Amino acid sequence: MRRFSVLQLFLLAFGFSLIFAGIFFNQILSGWEHYRYPNAVYWQGMRVTPGRNQQIVATGTDMLVVKIINGPMARLTLFLRPDDGLTPQAMVRELCRRDSCIRSTIGADPADRAVATYSIGGESMQIVLMRLGGGAVWVEYKGPPEALAGFDQLIDSVSTQLSARQTAGQG
Repeated sequence: MRRFSVLQLFLLAFGFSLIFAGIFFNQILSGWEHYRYPNAVYWQGMRVTPGRNQQIVATGTDMLVVKIINGPMARLTLFLRPDDGLTPQAMVRELCRRDSCIRSTIGADPADRAVATYSIGGESMQIVLMRLGGGAVWVEYKGPPEALAGFDQLIDSVSTQLSARQTAGQG
């Protein structure tokens, strides 16, 4: 009987590992994705990953709600809204006209981000409306102003994925 050399055994094992990886590639890839992003939810073709103290409590085909678990009462809602000509600035203007709150804008494009600030019992509460990705996805934040920073990474992730999707669609 003929014996295999160490090099031949190595090449045989490497070849079998490539065959094995080729057959089970999708399972390996999904396992790796789950390992890297254990609490991720896929919504509208985007990966939404909540932070350590955040939990996705309600999902739907056109809405996703993220709440803070152990902390201030704050929630971030991602939802789809058809382009009907309304801007966050116009919606907050109407809200503040009706409820007498203080309104302001965030960022370079004031039409895409607006803030309504309420003073309730000496505490501040904000409602922040943002239109991301050319108007298809909207973000609404309700809670104290200082808790909004806890959602910055999630908002940046969604915004980046939307801009990458738009770039891929144009190119």
